[in-house]
Amino acid sequence: MWPWFTMDSLLILGILIAYIAVIVLVGFISSRKAKTSQGFFLADRSVGWLALTATITATTVGGSATIVAGGRIYASGIPALWYDIGGALGLIILGLFLANKVRKTGLFTLPDIAGHLYDDKVRFASAILIIITEIAWVSLLIQASSLVLSVIVPVEFEILLIVITVAFIAYTLIGGQYAVIYTDIIQFIVMIVGICLIAAPLLLFDALPHLGQLSANSLSFPVNSNIGILAAGSIFFMMFMPHIVGPDIYSKVLSAKDEKTAKRGAIFSGIFKMIFAVAIGVIALSAAVLYPGLEKASLAIPIAVSGLSPLVAGIVLAAFVSVMLSSADSCLLSAGTILSVDITRKKNVNVSRVGILGVGIGALLLALYYTQLGGILDTLQLAYTVFTAGLTLPVIFGFYKEKTRATSRGAFWSLILGGSVSLIWLNIAPYGEYAVLVGLLVSIVPLLVFREAKK
Repeated sequence: MWPWFTMDSLLILGILIAYIAVIVLVGFISSRKAKTSQGFFLADRSVGWLALTATITATTVGGSATIVAGGRIYASGIPALWYDIGGALGLIILGLFLANKVRKTGLFTLPDIAGHLYDDKVRFASAILIIITEIAWVSLLIQASSLVLSVIVPVEFEILLIVITVAFIAYTLIGGQYAVIYTDIIQFIVMIVGICLIAAPLLLFDALPHLGQLSANSLSFPVNSNIGILAAGSIFFMMFMPHIVGPDIYSKVLSAKDEKTAKRGAIFSGIFKMIFAVAIGVIALSAAVLYPGLEKASLAIPIAVSGLSPLVAGIVLAAFVSVMLSSADSCLLSAGTILSVDITRKKNVNVSRVGILGVGIGALLLALYYTQLGGILDTLQLAYTVFTAGLTLPVIFGFYKEKTRATSRGAFWSLILGGSVSLIWLNIAPYGEYAVLVGLLVSIVPLLVFREAKK
């Protein structure tokens, strides 16, 4: 049974509602700048490097980097930090080697780029794969948001899922990329203050006298008895590769005002994501000391935060809501843009909005299914494994075709085989956790077999 609202929970909820209202208002006002389809999809390619850093960081520090990573650290120890370290290093590699190439294309979406590198067949297959995985990514964020709110809102979890989905969809429909970027700047600041400057130091201070309770195994890094070398490698590549090649990240890079801006924004966002990794690690380990034995590890961070004073808890939980909201709007907008640009080929804002609605509903259904079946970790593995194994290598090979001699045939079969084999492997117990490694190995074979002859 859920408890009735207390004065403390009402104060926290009031802070959250006020914060979300401000974000929606800012999004609505900034949406008026989107006067064309390019404005709606890519903010007229006018984003500077500071704003780009903020929006990429806010987008990539999502449910996987906070609730999932925190829960795994709580349950399995510090090696679960690979969820965040992998993503941070991926962004830095993107900035160093690919961001300028992505921006130089002047295109609209990741499938658009895949088609440019190869052909329309690869473009269409990429679009379908991405929309499917975007549904899983948004589902992950819906579940993560519900877990955050479940510690203070006394309603059934399924109701929270529905309410949050409606909020995500409505918010994204308002104004496209301008609204996303302007609100991401606010959310980035709130995330830094709430998570890195308030929650991590305060919880560490409370836990400091009891840190000796932590086992040597939980503090072992880079691996321990819970997360061995293969499991750590799977986690790393599952998060590393989609941060080098990712549809929502590429939509930001393509919105940059020039190639230099794209490069700087990606590198700095990787640095900030690493800072968030440290903060999440501190919060999760503090939760392990202060709230040992939780039945549901994914609630470790929300429960630890809700134990702070109501005013502080409200601010910090608002930061975690920012994490989810800033990631969800980017995923939904990316999926809607792909439907409009790559599948219908109309570059129509209303078609994009239909896509946003469809992906949101699909994500809700998946969230309801996984809530009954397994949980948020299963959703993360589904989303990241299939995308990583299916599309990341063909795109990377395509950007270096003069060296890799990659062909359209190789890219198409790499995408199909990598994605499908990883999906099948994911469901073969007890080896599902290694599905991303198996998928990547399968994905690279067609790229090497079907190559252009040397000239």
